Amino acid sequence: MPYLDEYSGNWTSIQARHLLRRTTFGPSIQMVNTAVNLGLSGTIDQLFTPLPMPSPPLKSIPDGTGGNQLNDPGATYGQTWVNAAPFPNINPPMLRNRILRSRSKSLYSWTILQMHYSNISIREKLALFWHNHFVVADGTIAHREYIYYKLLRSFALGNFKELTKEVTIDTGMLLYLSGAENTNVAPNENYSRELLELFTIGKGELVAPGDYSNFTEADVVAMARVLTGWQVAPIANANTLTAQFTASRHTPGSKQLSFRFNNAVISENGAQEYRDLIDVIFQQNECSRFIMRKLYRWFVHHDITAEIETNIIEPLALILRNNDYEIAPALQVLLKSEHFYNATACMIKSPIDLIMSATRGLGINPPQGDVEDEYDHAYNFYAMCADLEQAVFFHPNVAGWQAYYQAPQFDKLWINNLLIPKRHEFCRLMAEGGSFSFNNVNYNITALVPVLDVVNNIPDANDPNILVNSLAEIMFNYPITANQLTSLKDILIPGLPDFEWTVEYSDYLNDPSNQALAQSVENKLKNLFSVMVRMSEFQIM
Repeated sequence: MPYLDEYSGNWTSIQARHLLRRTTFGPSIQMVNTAVNLGLSGTIDQLFTPLPMPSPPLKSIPDGTGGNQLNDPGATYGQTWVNAAPFPNINPPMLRNRILRSRSKSLYSWTILQMHYSNISIREKLALFWHNHFVVADGTIAHREYIYYKLLRSFALGNFKELTKEVTIDTGMLLYLSGAENTNVAPNENYSRELLELFTIGKGELVAPGDYSNFTEADVVAMARVLTGWQVAPIANANTLTAQFTASRHTPGSKQLSFRFNNAVISENGAQEYRDLIDVIFQQNECSRFIMRKLYRWFVHHDITAEIETNIIEPLALILRNNDYEIAPALQVLLKSEHFYNATACMIKSPIDLIMSATRGLGINPPQGDVEDEYDHAYNFYAMCADLEQAVFFHPNVAGWQAYYQAPQFDKLWINNLLIPKRHEFCRLMAEGGSFSFNNVNYNITALVPVLDVVNNIPDANDPNILVNSLAEIMFNYPITANQLTSLKDILIPGLPDFEWTVEYSDYLNDPSNQALAQSVENKLKNLFSVMVRMSEFQIM
């Protein structure tokens, strides 16, 4: 089987949609059409085209002292707060805390907006991958979260080894995994352990006391000493967003690693010593296998059989090593491969993929021209994802979202008895509107799927068979059955023959200004969309 040979089959909307569903968030109909015209190679080229960094998040609450207003000394309405002091020195503390919360909410909304506006680019999907890999969950200072995610975004398509170096002294990471508390008199092994076990090489199997086949307990201790000396200034300090190295807090001298790292010695090198350590870790071939397995589970499927390990993971890992841990060359080979397009196994959509499929994928766009409305729109969907247990910036633990590592369930963890009804309800809201509650706050969904616009772009939509099958192609992975077609037509035109829809929809096309007729057609389509987005077929990609 030519696992990693370039795909040579037909390139249609089916293949284009498969690629875009896995590499972007809820691809729109326009994105799919563009990808079909670009072809496989052209689409891959566009997905991996470097982009400038997006403009920073904005203050999204109007200025003033009213109930829904807020004065932030670092930013006015519609301007960015990123250049302001990260911890405003104002009283009372209640007001300061409200400013901090407003910045965080702005950041979370803005992050969703970057996913929505990303078009045919893999960057945002990869930034989220790295966020789930190098987990930092603080939630205190929005500036720190912004800098951390900006780092992930800037390295998203780049070098895994260099990103690991930068993340190691990111102030959010230093605080989250106790690196800032790691000193020569009180070494803290928290980060050194996760650097090995979760971030670079993996734990491996226990083969002897303190020996996990990829590293040993002695390595954890020695690496903790290498990493001593880094500090984070208190949040009221102007330098709190940049890590500081203090030589007097660093363990001097050479550090000996075990036979698992070829008995390497990390020589004293002050503020650069952590970089030397990471170079040594990445000399181990297992680093390339470890990250390729995680990328495979993110983009393809969780089931890595012995066959997949030999024919997919190992050759991709070799490409990764040959490119000094630049991830794009290996990932491009995977996403162009026969294996990627012939793999029939589906993935259950993550909450973000699900919500984006029902919003961007079906034409719901943020309101334009008003920052407050745009950010509130995005925060509604951030809150939905959070309620479905995928809150960006708030992982449940340092290992990330369980769906990407917890065997044997993996992505099935997104659809337990608690979450399935919520998933269905949130999808229904996209078609019908309404409200939901999260953390004792009510959110209203008023921007609905523009069902008339979607259907207007379907040729011969006056034939209910063509209409339903075309919508199924847009929304689902596979064609629907004859029984499903019959059932869905019965939602559209309950108990009526096909020609009833043909006549009504044709009359609407001939006179779209007829409000009564337009409303009747729209209501029928809303009912149909409402059912289709709640079908199990919509939950997978």
